[in-house]
Amino acid sequence: MKKIAFFVFALLLVQVVNAQKFVVPEIPGDIDKSEYAQYTQDAMNCIDWLKNHTPSDKQRKDVAAFALWWLTGTPDVHMVLTSDMLKFEDGNLLLLLLGGWAEYAIQNQDEDQLEGCFAGMNAALDYYVKYNKMIPKDKGAEKFLKMRDKGKLKSYLAKSMPE
Repeated sequence: MKKIAFFVFALLLVQVVNAQKFVVPEIPGDIDKSEYAQYTQDAMNCIDWLKNHTPSDKQRKDVAAFALWWLTGTPDVHMVLTSDMLKFEDGNLLLLLLGGWAEYAIQNQDEDQLEGCFAGMNAALDYYVKYNKMIPKDKGAEKFLKMRDKGKLKSYLAKSMPE
């Protein structure tokens, strides 16, 4: 009887885990700029997924590919990046900077470059702190974390913004 109960429990556990598996949207072929809007929610779901899953998650590469496809093609989010903002050594952190920025712009319907960059920077730094044992030490992230802890990150980013 115990063997049957264990087998049923294991089967249910596998079904729950499989039910929670994220379905990565397919990247369409060449599309017109106006068609990116229909993929905005999928992109937001991917960005949210990236923020909440470990750097070693097996789906990360596919989810990141879709998010990056959308980020680089959508006309609905405008980001002005400078070298002062791009100090991250880890590609996951850079993608989260861009994703957090886009998420801010979409959710707030706001193109404020400073607020978007600040939101993106915080998304990347929160991820770095959350998964610090899984991510190699990143000098750029460490620098930004010190600024954030001192309340100086936003003013640093404001000075980094192009005129």
